[in-house]
Amino acid sequence: MANGTGNGIHPDEETRNQEIVASLRGFLKHQTERVSLYKEFNDAFKEYVAKRMTPEEYATICNIVTQGFVELSIEILALEAHLGGPEHSINASGTSTETSASDLTSPTSTITNGENTRGRLSLNSPEHAQLIRHVQVLEKQKLALTVQGQKLALEKEAQEAQDLKDQEAELQADRIVGATDMESDVQGNEMNGIESEGQEINAESTQAQSQLNGSVRLSEEEWQVKLYENRDRLNEVVEEINDKLADIQEAIAVLVL
Repeated sequence: MANGTGNGIHPDEETRNQEIVASLRGFLKHQTERVSLYKEFNDAFKEYVAKRMTPEEYATICNIVTQGFVELSIEILALEAHLGGPEHSINASGTSTETSASDLTSPTSTITNGENTRGRLSLNSPEHAQLIRHVQVLEKQKLALTVQGQKLALEKEAQEAQDLKDQEAELQADRIVGATDMESDVQGNEMNGIESEGQEINAESTQAQSQLNGSVRLSEEEWQVKLYENRDRLNEVVEEINDKLADIQEAIAVLVL
């Protein structure tokens, strides 16, 4: 049974606990969906790097995954606000905001959530809302680190490709110079032109090298350090997320006793 007050609907303890459990379980369901989206995102990147997917196909999947993340975030923000009580709400853009209690005095108040609306109960359980908030913050870090790792991998691949081109250009220049040395007796007048061509090749190679990704070229060891640091930090964040999810499972277990 729910009791009405000037601050909205306040359910009895049993109903309140059931609502909290339902919200936390709903969040865990969304978290499972988010893990699936991450897998799709990572798998697409691997296919793209392996040249088994075109840039257009990869961009399409990235857009689909991004939209999926946005929709999940809106759903999760609604659950977080539902748990947090009448001082929390979701605005039209899906952002969690603070509102006055007077905004939620009607028993029919709802949270707009995309195409969905959720009946408003003042659960007043900020400690459970905070459990979700912790995961959300960590998930944001996880996504940023994932994108950073992919960017590093692409930059490393681009530098390696440029290094290969530079080596081929140097070999070509050496062949030209070697050929002109052998024929210098009969082609003395052409020597300057050929040397100039070799110099132009080297100049273009040097310019491409300096402009690669607009950044300083790194050694293989330096790339590995950057990639390992990114991977290690990402693993740490994933472990923290798993710890917070375990806290949510424990909170559910306590409430259903």
